[in-house]
Amino acid sequence: MIMKLPLAVALSSALAASALAMDIESASVTDGVFAKESGCADKGGSDRSPQITVTGVPDGTQYLAIVLDDPDAKPLDGKTWVHWNVVNIPGDHTRIAAGEGPRGDVLENSDEKKGFGGLCPEDGRHTYRLAVFALGDIVDAGDFEELTVEGFRDEFDDIILDEAMLRAAFP
Repeated sequence: MIMKLPLAVALSSALAASALAMDIESASVTDGVFAKESGCADKGGSDRSPQITVTGVPDGTQYLAIVLDDPDAKPLDGKTWVHWNVVNIPGDHTRIAAGEGPRGDVLENSDEKKGFGGLCPEDGRHTYRLAVFALGDIVDAGDFEELTVEGFRDEFDDIILDEAMLRAAFP
């Protein structure tokens, strides 16, 4: 038997579900553009990681993970460029200051350095993805480096409880 809900009930249920979803905000992004300080020195920046505030973290979250990548780099570099990977951030560490290395395990970026690598598009403006994942278990960080958003999803799908993404341009 198929049960039909009144439209008002269906809409209020959908709105309630979306209100519980995880979200990211960043004071380092204004009008869809990352602050200059998040850029590399060649672009007038200071390689300073962006400020992040995560809300709506689901119950059961043990850890958070951050991925900041640049899919627009693929035509030039042959791959999505990874600027920042941090895993095993305590689940209650939902506010990260600009330039702060959050508690957790820092993986190598595409520059083969641990930590944040400044945004540095060689061929004009790129759109970057800043993703935060809520995880139900710890990530074995020893086996991985430079995980893209898709790579993280593929590798850890079984422990991802939720994710949020912010897209912003630079410069």
